[in-house]
Amino acid sequence: MDTFWPGLGANWGRWGDEDERGALNLAGPERVRAAAGGVRTGRAISLTRPLRNGLPAYYPRAGDTAFEHQMITWWGSNAGGDVQAASDRLTSECHGLEITHMDALSHIGHRGRGYGGRDFASMTGPDGAARCDITAAVPVVTRAVLADIPRLRGVEHLPAGTAVGHDELAAAAPGLGPGDALIVRTGRWSAPAPAPAPDSGDRYGHLSGLHPDALRFVADRDAAVVGTDGPGDAFPVAVDDCRLPVHVLALVYLGVHLVHSMALDELADALAAEGRDDFMLVIGPLAVPGGTGSPVTPVAVL
Repeated sequence: MDTFWPGLGANWGRWGDEDERGALNLAGPERVRAAAGGVRTGRAISLTRPLRNGLPAYYPRAGDTAFEHQMITWWGSNAGGDVQAASDRLTSECHGLEITHMDALSHIGHRGRGYGGRDFASMTGPDGAARCDITAAVPVVTRAVLADIPRLRGVEHLPAGTAVGHDELAAAAPGLGPGDALIVRTGRWSAPAPAPAPDSGDRYGHLSGLHPDALRFVADRDAAVVGTDGPGDAFPVAVDDCRLPVHVLALVYLGVHLVHSMALDELADALAAEGRDDFMLVIGPLAVPGGTGSPVTPVAVL
């Protein structure tokens, strides 16, 4: 991976030795005002996918369930008296291929180190993340730029396994600035993706995403957060010595939070109709102390 990131240095210590927010420090009040100033129509678009019962975490295998919705009370279970109620319990994974979610900086380590050069073994444990948990990312409000790669290429969706790199991002999102969110559309949800063989042990198959050198664009522009409609990394990955190079470069070295499996098709069409690529992005992760991530419902405001 040193081919794409020689020395692997980046943002460690940039915001102080105790920093846990990473590049989100760049998305301060000035970027919130810039985002609000760019709102034109007030149209709000949800960028999340429905959480359906039995949703798989990765490619379907026995017992591999990412989300469960269970009713606790309903009409019939408490029909007596003058007031009835319905309530439910939600059980969810915080990561995987299907759930729209945000990664905390504590989600990934590399060669024993986490964000800021911390010992990864001391960052996370059976009681959760002791440093850089998801609460450090609550909330996210900033200006965002959509890099609509299929529209740039003139296709409906990218072929499965396509890796989007620095040059295409620079062409698709020329207006990305410091503290902005880079949101990358591959057209995943309209693209057939070949699944791995059930007995292969491969959890990812062939999915479009980012090439490791895409993180050079992220670093050069000082982006605060990166979101995609896929898993972040393109699979199969482009390097032999790291199984999640985009995760490693973003979370560990740059301190850039990642958002995965976003629903971006409606947003892409709306922005194209208005002749623009920027919007206001609002993300509210669940404030779970010790959490390495959270399901999220990102909202774009145009």
